[in-house]
Amino acid sequence: MLIALLARDVLWLRSILVLAQGSICAYAWGQDLVGMACWNAAFVVINAIWALLILRERQAAALPAELQAIHARHFSAMTPREFLRFWAMGSPGQVRDARLVPAGVHPHALLFLVSGQARVSRQGLELARLPQGSFIAEMSLLTGQSTSADVDAIGAVDVRSWSAEQLAGLRSSRPALWIKLQSVLGLDLVEKLKRAAPVNVTAADAGSDRHPEPVDEDVELDPASGSSVSPV
Repeated sequence: MLIALLARDVLWLRSILVLAQGSICAYAWGQDLVGMACWNAAFVVINAIWALLILRERQAAALPAELQAIHARHFSAMTPREFLRFWAMGSPGQVRDARLVPAGVHPHALLFLVSGQARVSRQGLELARLPQGSFIAEMSLLTGQSTSADVDAIGAVDVRSWSAEQLAGLRSSRPALWIKLQSVLGLDLVEKLKRAAPVNVTAADAGSDRHPEPVDEDVELDPASGSSVSPV
């Protein structure tokens, strides 16, 4: 059993414990130590079940065609099986030209733009536009603070939503998946900051795009001095 403590991978840890406690169970049963045998048999069953669950979790899951691009682009931190589980927790919806999240509230759900665009505005002034594949209200849900801007659907949009209660349950019951979700949301935040950063093009940056100044066709060069001479 001491070897199990050296295992870094939890699957190896469970597997070694199954072998070790199985050996102890067999020895105890042979020595008529029924109590010891029963306790170790229980530990064998528990660790064997966890090992099977871990194996099942690590097996590749077939993603539907419509979800493959979404997983690869936005949820790559999760395994396909984890992504399918998290996606199944959400509720689909469609909104047309309506407010998705108002400013100054604690959002009741995390939203993901499956298709379409959304407008972010404050006091009627447009601040940004969120493209397909963006999360909405993620910072407020993570920090517990109220939203700072309105988010409105532009035309028809398809969204996927996860309630605050579902996310709280995920955080307590599956902390590993919750950490991966935070990584997904962090990547989304980085993408938003990149889109919001101003693009300053200098002469050096655009050197390859500069064009020579036009030459007046009526101007001739003096062969002796190289200076331009206007015809009379």
